Amino acid sequence: MANREDNIKKINAELEAMSDDELDQVAGGTYNNTAADSRILNQLGFGISGRSALECFWIPTFQKTAKDVANVFDKYGIRVEQSWGAVQNRYYIAGTGGQEISREQAFQIVADAVGKPMPDISY
Repeated sequence: MANREDNIKKINAELEAMSDDELDQVAGGTYNNTAADSRILNQLGFGISGRSALECFWIPTFQKTAKDVANVFDKYGIRVEQSWGAVQNRYYIAGTGGQEISREQAFQIVADAVGKPMPDISY
């Protein structure tokens, strides 16, 4: 079983191997925030991987999860600004000059578009 130091070396090696463009795609809020967004979107019928913060900790999974979350929102006219740090993800209506909306509003737009009730967004 790998120890903490081995895990950190692996993560750092994967980060070093990524280009700046790839790292931009990885940006995804706190691990918990992006993982929660994926779980909420899955309540609406989207099959997004990396549904737990632990799964999102590993860079390849997190990169796919962050991209999948952003793509779903984009499909429904919402731009999600994902952040690596402690800042929560931010949501904007596309094409309105960047009008920021709440997380709840973002999920309500998607829920309405797919004809499902508003999911539980408490996590």
